[in-house]
Amino acid sequence: MQLREIAVYADASEAMATCLDTAAALASTHQAHLVAFHIKGRPVAFADMSGTMSADLIELQEEYARQEAEKAQAAVRAAEQRSGLTIEWRMAEGDVAGTALLYARYADLVVVSQAPIDDNRGAPAIDMPETLVMGSGRPVLIVPRYGKFPTVGQQVLVAWKRTREATRAVHEALPILERAKSVRVVEFNPATDEVAQHIPGADIAAHLARHGVKVEVSSMTVSGDIEVGDAMLSTAADQGTDLLVMGAYGHSRLREFAFGGVSRHLLRHMTVPVLMSH
Repeated sequence: MQLREIAVYADASEAMATCLDTAAALASTHQAHLVAFHIKGRPVAFADMSGTMSADLIELQEEYARQEAEKAQAAVRAAEQRSGLTIEWRMAEGDVAGTALLYARYADLVVVSQAPIDDNRGAPAIDMPETLVMGSGRPVLIVPRYGKFPTVGQQVLVAWKRTREATRAVHEALPILERAKSVRVVEFNPATDEVAQHIPGADIAAHLARHGVKVEVSSMTVSGDIEVGDAMLSTAADQGTDLLVMGAYGHSRLREFAFGGVSRHLLRHMTVPVLMSH
């Protein structure tokens, strides 16, 4: 598979410039069409004591949404100037999470900025990275809110685990892995089961080698979700990693408990772009 269409969720945050630049760099490398989309949420109206809706409150929310959309579009146009690429602009109005998922499903890769620590601007609290990872069915590249990332995908760390989620992440990252200068596969807490002669990471490394990917393999044993997440970030820093590829691990079918501890920890404390799939 080749990356032919990349979609980036464009919000009005200060981190958007870095997110757009990262998406533009990938689109340029892979000669992919780049789409930036923004969703204007519908006003959330509250009834007063008489049971009527406040027109002033609705108007304020609509004005806020309009300003946010203008900021997002301005950020996209500025990214066009910096990159020299043409970025298709799309805007819709409606349920933010649901509409964003629909846009994401028509892309080969979705790029989104890391969720803010706390959003006190009055907008609905939506964790867009988690929403897209768990609901879109597409690989999602999450860009840290802090830092600059002039390269993405040259020095790659694959956090391997013999699960469906990790398998999807690795195979959906193949267009990037095939172009990488270095790919290191690390199996964190390798399972001890009845699979004969299991060498951590060796099987997936052999499979990637058949795709022309040069791979180094190692394993690491740590305890606890937070410790695993910190070990991934520490390994990424030690290796000069510019992209971490991993599955978004789930612990339950219930949506509110579905996002695993390691995945959630990574998205809260990430220091490099992370490509996730579920």
